[in-house]
Amino acid sequence: MASRSTARKHTLAEQADRFALYQEAVNAPIDNIEFVERVYSEMRGVKPKVLKEDFCGTALLAAEWAKRGPQRRSIGVDLDAEALAWARRHNLAPAGPTIAGRVELVHADVLTPLDHRADVVCALNFSYFLLSSRQQLLAYFRNVRRSLRPRGLFVLDCIGGTEAVADYHERREYDGFSYLWDHSEFNPLDHTARCSISFAFPDGSRIEPAFAYRWRVWTLPELRDLLDEAGFAAPRVFWEYTDEKDGSTEYREIAHEQNQEIWLTYLVAST
Repeated sequence: MASRSTARKHTLAEQADRFALYQEAVNAPIDNIEFVERVYSEMRGVKPKVLKEDFCGTALLAAEWAKRGPQRRSIGVDLDAEALAWARRHNLAPAGPTIAGRVELVHADVLTPLDHRADVVCALNFSYFLLSSRQQLLAYFRNVRRSLRPRGLFVLDCIGGTEAVADYHERREYDGFSYLWDHSEFNPLDHTARCSISFAFPDGSRIEPAFAYRWRVWTLPELRDLLDEAGFAAPRVFWEYTDEKDGSTEYREIAHEQNQEIWLTYLVAST
C-alpha cells in the first residue's frame, strides 16, 4: 500500500516576501515624487531631473522616478546588499532595460562620500534615524550637501509627537496581511528606541520580526541646527494635514503648529 504524503503545507508567512510586504505597507513613491516635483518647481521654476535616494532599500522610489520620462535619472544608495539585489530583480528588471538603465544602484554607506550629483536628494521613511549620534548625522548632511548640484534640494521626512517619544504599537490591515509596528524601550536620555516591523497573516502565522533595528528620534530643532551647520539654508517645514471627510492628506508649509500624539512632516533644505 502506498504511504500517504507527509509533505507539510507551508504557512502564509513562509510563502510571503518581506520586501514586497514592506513596499506595500510602507512606501508611497508616487506621493513622494509629486511632493518633490511640486516644491522643486515652485522654488526653482523647472522640474528636477536627477534624484538620489539615500537608504534606498528596494529602491522603489528610484525606480518610479526613472519611469517619469526619458530625462529622469536616479541613484539609489544602501548598505543592504540583499535589498539591492531584490530591487534589481523585482523593481528594475520588470521595468525594462530602458528604464532600468536610468537607475544606478550603489552598495555603500551613506556616510561615505560619493561622486554622484543630483538635483534632489531624499532620505525618507525616517531612515536617517538609524544615525544615532550628532557626529554621524552631521557627517551625513555634509555628504548630502556635497552631492547636490547647484540650487539642489534635500528632502527628508520627520516623525514626532508625544507617542513618538514613548513606547507604542501600531497595526494596519492590508489585503491578505497585517502590518505590525513596535516601538519600545524608548530611552529619554538619548532618544533611542528599539523598533521592529512584523507581518501577520489570516492563518495565524507571522514574520516576526521582518525588520528590526534601533533608531534615534531626532527633533525638528536638532535637525534644523544640524542642517544649518552642514551649510544648508533654513529648511522649510511642511506639515501633514488629513481631511476628515475623505481621509486625503496634504502637506502645507508652516512656521508654528501645536504638538500632537503623532505628526509627520517633510523638511526641504536648499543649497
